[in-house]
Amino acid sequence: MNLRLCGGAVVLSAVVLGGCANPPPPPRGQHNGRVEVTDTTPAERNSREVQLTAQHEFSDQVAQQLAEDLAQVPELNRGGRVTVVFGDIVNRTQVVPTSEFEGFRTRIRSKLMQSNHILKNVRFVENRARLESLRSRELGGDGKGAAGLDAASTFFLNGEMYRGTRGAYEEVNEYLMSYNLMSADTGEIVWHSRQYAVKQVR
Repeated sequence: MNLRLCGGAVVLSAVVLGGCANPPPPPRGQHNGRVEVTDTTPAERNSREVQLTAQHEFSDQVAQQLAEDLAQVPELNRGGRVTVVFGDIVNRTQVVPTSEFEGFRTRIRSKLMQSNHILKNVRFVENRARLESLRSRELGGDGKGAAGLDAASTFFLNGEMYRGTRGAYEEVNEYLMSYNLMSADTGEIVWHSRQYAVKQVR
């Protein structure tokens, strides 16, 4: 009888077809509407809103470039760890829904906080309004002084997203995003990003 060791267990090769190959993926069913995340559907193609795949690519691009840019800001690299508060990111596109925009913002924040180069000099905190809301709901406190921030070493990271359009039926849409870093101590804008852009034609 022909026996062989497969994944630490003795099995009959006559019974186990395919040897040590991985098991097939579970069935997805017929006509379930699922497509790959990277696929562009006709509905997306005909919409003036930024395509979902483009949103992911754009947020990844912005996060990567933002991490590289922030790593060069002198105020964040002067010795000692500074605090950056996630401030306001304003949606001025008029077409991107609030829920999608929040998802876009969260994706950028998540990617940014995975940068070890940034985190060695910077700690990120949520903006005070959100922090106080959470503390009030979860802890029953008023949130005063909750973050314990030192104004001299604290900065607000704010951003704006705009849309430019061309064509009688808005066939061309360009989405622009920019960030700035504001000193909590003086209100001075100590850094402003380049414009990050994505253009979509339908």
